Amino acid sequence: MNKNFKYLLFVFLSWTCLSQAQNEGDFIFFESRLQTLANKILTANSDSLKDEANKLLIEDVEEILLLNGSFHYNFENVDNISILSAPDKKFKLFNWVVPKEDGSFEYYAYLQFYKKRKKELYFFKLSDISSLVEDEQYKVFINGDWYGALYSDVIHTKFESKDYYTFLGWDGNNKSTTKRIVDILHFDENEEPVFGAPIIKMNDGTRYRMILEYSKKTSTNMAYNQDDDYIIFDHLEPLEGAKKGMYEFYIPSLSYDGLTFKNGKWRLVEDIPAFNNKNQDGKQAKIIQRGLNAQ
Repeated sequence: MNKNFKYLLFVFLSWTCLSQAQNEGDFIFFESRLQTLANKILTANSDSLKDEANKLLIEDVEEILLLNGSFHYNFENVDNISILSAPDKKFKLFNWVVPKEDGSFEYYAYLQFYKKRKKELYFFKLSDISSLVEDEQYKVFINGDWYGALYSDVIHTKFESKDYYTFLGWDGNNKSTTKRIVDILHFDENEEPVFGAPIIKMNDGTRYRMILEYSKKTSTNMAYNQDDDYIIFDHLEPLEGAKKGMYEFYIPSLSYDGLTFKNGKWRLVEDIPAFNNKNQDGKQAKIIQRGLNAQ
């Protein structure tokens, strides 16, 4: 190896290490910013202060999504925002909630993608239209529209060359009820996101997403058990004397139901064994929910 080559190699390696260190410093800075702004959104005592912090958070997230290296960075020091990577690394999700003074909730989400061949980053901004739709369990959303929720996990399944990404979500909804959500993401022929697919088989028919609504006065669990390949959730029943559909009176019955993926569909299985694995429910979503409960 001649001296000139050794020198050029040294310069290249030094420049690479410096560049990586600078990039790492950028991510540490942005992690701190995201954590601070998201915390303000959860704890501020007025909608105007929350909206101000959220505007800055949106600007920062959109900058991060195009920052070289962000797709592979794990953002482990951010726990007030749900940041999930698809199991097959197809996309990364940035997702958070803005609680409002009237008891409602606004949800924000971005899907980030990385083109390996071109080494390019791009993203889709999702628009929460949950307050504008009816029969939401039987609808398909396109063009960036989305049934807003705070996601704790994403599951990748495949059937006949079609990829499905199943999200487990939480929605604070309003002052009376809370919701647990199972939603399906897939991609059309142009590789654009589509939310909702007729692959959830329940006792009353096929749904495009599953929504469980229950009393604000109680809590529930929903998690994916990878070992047994089940999405497990509390079985809900109305209190004695309450009519069917009066969800402010629905509570857990102390039994569990589940969904298992068979022959291209998530299929309901009733009364399955209880689960106690504390790691099953998403850490970030639990932290965010504790912040909301502390308001």
